[in-house]
Amino acid sequence: MLQPLMALLALAGLGAAGGTATAPRCTVDTEAGQVTVLRAEDCTELTRLREERDVLRQRLGELQREPGGSATGGSGEEGLAEPPPPPPALSVEATPPAEPSAVTEELRALRREVAELRQSLSEAEARRATPVQAPKAEQPVREEKSEREEALELLRNTDMLTVQNASPVERQVLGEVNVANRTQTGEVGFVLEPQVRVGTPWNVEFGAGAQLQNLAGEQEGTTGAVSAYALGQLVDEKAVLPQLALWGQVTSPQGDEGVSAEARVLATKTFGQTRLHGNVGYSARQDTADDYLLGLAADHPIGDRLLLQGDAYYVNPLGEDDASVNASVGTGLRVGRSFVVTGAVGVNATREDVAPRLLFGVLGRI
Repeated sequence: MLQPLMALLALAGLGAAGGTATAPRCTVDTEAGQVTVLRAEDCTELTRLREERDVLRQRLGELQREPGGSATGGSGEEGLAEPPPPPPALSVEATPPAEPSAVTEELRALRREVAELRQSLSEAEARRATPVQAPKAEQPVREEKSEREEALELLRNTDMLTVQNASPVERQVLGEVNVANRTQTGEVGFVLEPQVRVGTPWNVEFGAGAQLQNLAGEQEGTTGAVSAYALGQLVDEKAVLPQLALWGQVTSPQGDEGVSAEARVLATKTFGQTRLHGNVGYSARQDTADDYLLGLAADHPIGDRLLLQGDAYYVNPLGEDDASVNASVGTGLRVGRSFVVTGAVGVNATREDVAPRLLFGVLGRI
């Protein structure tokens, strides 16, 4: 009976000795050596964190070695400058009281390092991602004008009166023919002025035309001249500031007159539907006296087909000729979508005479 019992005890002793000799699942390095982790849940978390740390380090290193990769991680430390692992220490049997403190410190350090590695990897991957190109700034789309605005623009661009507005023609070509029974300075005769006007997108208008005159009592018959002009806007209308523009024209010799040039400063101010215009000009002539001009004008639309307009101006030659005061009132009537017929009646007054002046014109969009 004793022999079987002794055999069982021997087997139990061997089993107990084999259990203690089994290698521990994980250890923690301390100053005193390696400490065996006793709790299974701590060992599981340590194993998981260590594996994740190694994977994150490897991935971060791959990103940093690729072209364009950053040499530092999100925490600002060198991505590959990991300290070499400490030499393996001799395994010593740790006492139970020291083991929980060492394991807790190891877990805390691993959690912090894994969190930092996650952030560094996230930032590195974001930097490596292809940057999305910012959409190109769209050019401001030119707002299309309404039919009424186009009609009013055509009406207000009639150039029949002497005093002009400061608004250049925009993005269109206009043809115009004006007829008068007196010249601008009051000389009696037949006056014909055809011209072409071209508007650009840069608030600059160009024009060219001819001036044909057959003055009463003139023995040499009809005389003609060619002229060209440019009108450029200087300041747009804002608050109390009017719209300002500069106008200049050069005219070839005509009759007894040589080459002449005229320059004006134009101003336009809007009050509701009514616009007021002011002109200050100076004319330089080759063979006759220079003169200067001061003028005011106004226009007011009625609906989108009729425009009331009028002007008054003063022309003063610097020589012996008399100064003149001129005034005109007239209308512009839109016909269809592209034509305006204009007509005006006025007076031309000098120190010696007061005479009527009649003007007619046709403006068309080409």
